[in-house]
Amino acid sequence: MRIFSKNDLRTWLCRSLILVMAVLFVSAHFFLKKSFGSEDVRHTKHNLAVNPDILAGEGNDFVPGGLTSLRGARNPAVRGIEGDIRLNEEVCIFCHTPHGGRSNVGGVEGVAPLWNRRLSNPMSYTPYNSQHFDAQDLMGTPGRPKGVSLACLSCHDGAVAFDALINSSGSGGFFPRNKTFDGPGGSIGMGFSGPAVDSANSFREGRRAPAGPGETPGFVFFDGFGSGPNASFGSEPFPNLGLDLRDDHPISMEIPRADPQFKEILTNITTKGGRIPGSGSVMWIDRDPNGANLPLDKRDRIRAYASDPSRPDAPYIECASCHNPHEASRPGGQPALSEPVNAHTINNSLFLRLASRPNADSQDRNARSLICLSCHKK
Repeated sequence: MRIFSKNDLRTWLCRSLILVMAVLFVSAHFFLKKSFGSEDVRHTKHNLAVNPDILAGEGNDFVPGGLTSLRGARNPAVRGIEGDIRLNEEVCIFCHTPHGGRSNVGGVEGVAPLWNRRLSNPMSYTPYNSQHFDAQDLMGTPGRPKGVSLACLSCHDGAVAFDALINSSGSGGFFPRNKTFDGPGGSIGMGFSGPAVDSANSFREGRRAPAGPGETPGFVFFDGFGSGPNASFGSEPFPNLGLDLRDDHPISMEIPRADPQFKEILTNITTKGGRIPGSGSVMWIDRDPNGANLPLDKRDRIRAYASDPSRPDAPYIECASCHNPHEASRPGGQPALSEPVNAHTINNSLFLRLASRPNADSQDRNARSLICLSCHKK
């Protein structure tokens, strides 16, 4: 029997520690590559400074007492002369703020973290409805936007200004009116030179070009190939959904419990991914009872939201059930990550999550309609 000396033991421990650290490093490398490779909001259309439809820029300088984003942000006595929202800077501020944001959006706590935007009044929307619609909502009219959907619509309804921010860049840029009040208004005076922005600093309506019979030629949104609106293939009238949601997939609706096509996902929904019933956390959607088709990265998963605070296990379909606002994957396999970030390198991603169906394609995320079929059994 061999007796180990202290030096032998020390050497063995050092070698073991080095081996463990190497394994952890390699594992972390592949985990991070897997988890974070597709999320890069700078390279998406949500980078409003480089999105050629929006082209957010600096606002008016030195307007004493005025409602302007630069009251303090460009004041040399406060910050110097560096400007407010410049190319590739302050990408996140159009949705989030580290201080003073809304914690309770549309009556739901924490669904839109530190939300930095004014909201529309939920009663101003006309929700989806049809005789084939089995929706129920104990909180009111099915489809009345709430929670995370109301947050998304604070840009995409074409009523609230892009710069209706609560906490703008720099000292002196806090606008409590945009936190307290709802509805159109609240522009803080930033500049926008993109053709998708109207005189109220909100989304213009788009039209297909060339115009069809009886239509007036109009603006079409950026096509994602770096060519800008003039060469667009025509993606109108989106992403301006407007206040009339009758022609859009229903949101803020509880998954129908009486419809047999949803039985599988409702059976699975509270047991997926270790979710604790009653926790009010998101619920993963998968028709496989064993969870075999759930993407490894939770941010890729199609999910339902606990949009009714009084019923934390009631699964609601919201905009973010199928869309990840930070998703930078590009259909067709184009690289998502490229430098510099400009109008030619941002992508036309649809911000889709990954289908919880077999053989989902991470580059063309709704190939074979698999995202639709993750919920609908057709």
